[in-house]
Amino acid sequence: MFIFYVIALYTLRLGVTPTDYQCKEQNNDMDWFFVYKLPGGKSSHHLLPNAATDWSVVETIDDQQKPMHSTMNIYIASGTKENTNIVAYSNYPPHFKFEPPMNPEKGVIMAEDNNKGFWLVHTAKYFPN
Repeated sequence: MFIFYVIALYTLRLGVTPTDYQCKEQNNDMDWFFVYKLPGGKSSHHLLPNAATDWSVVETIDDQQKPMHSTMNIYIASGTKENTNIVAYSNYPPHFKFEPPMNPEKGVIMAEDNNKGFWLVHTAKYFPN
């Protein structure tokens, strides 16, 4: 099972060029979202703040209009990556081929100067790699 959690962080004060990192869906800012990716494929379920009681089904987790892609694309499409504060952590080193007997928590934290950022916590092996 892959579980993705994203929480917007508004308390980081870091000296970088502004890029406006935060949770997004279809270019709309949001405070948080949850994504549950079903095992063995790309389909997923999303829980968004404007519909916090209903999960919506998505055919593919990397749909360009959905939160996971919209949020990560801020970094991928940014021309100022050298000024981005990013921390990626995983108990799977790159190209690791066996499962270590540890907590499966992994994540990415990104932030910039406007007190905006996000924290992606997940259990997907090799992401990011």
